[in-house]
Amino acid sequence: MKYDKDKSWIRGVLRSADIMNTMNGGMSQPAIEMKKRDDHYLITASVPGVDHSVLKVEVVDQHVILFHTLQMGAGDDQTLNIPRVLASYPISGDVDYEKITAHLQDEHLNVKLPFNGLSSGYYRSVRVSK
Repeated sequence: MKYDKDKSWIRGVLRSADIMNTMNGGMSQPAIEMKKRDDHYLITASVPGVDHSVLKVEVVDQHVILFHTLQMGAGDDQTLNIPRVLASYPISGDVDYEKITAHLQDEHLNVKLPFNGLSSGYYRSVRVSK
């Protein structure tokens, strides 16, 4: 089978790989993007089918981590919560850690990382000593 003759078939297989992975018990990867706005960074993650009660956003040291928990097990006594990390982004020094917010809207998790005063043109002259 030559690739030249069967391009459409090959492309169809490649497009369906994620669907087949999901149907056979695997998981699809969420579409995630980070954009810089005038006064904040915005992380948007598509999380269809994920209940808002299991979504988590945590700031650990200099990273913001988006994840949700998967429950594995048969009963309440044997249930195991496994974290599934969606994304981990380093946070730059121009983000106000205390004002980071997250909300779910139409199966999209939006995480807003507002800038602190350092992003608005902080200036200081430093004296050179001898």
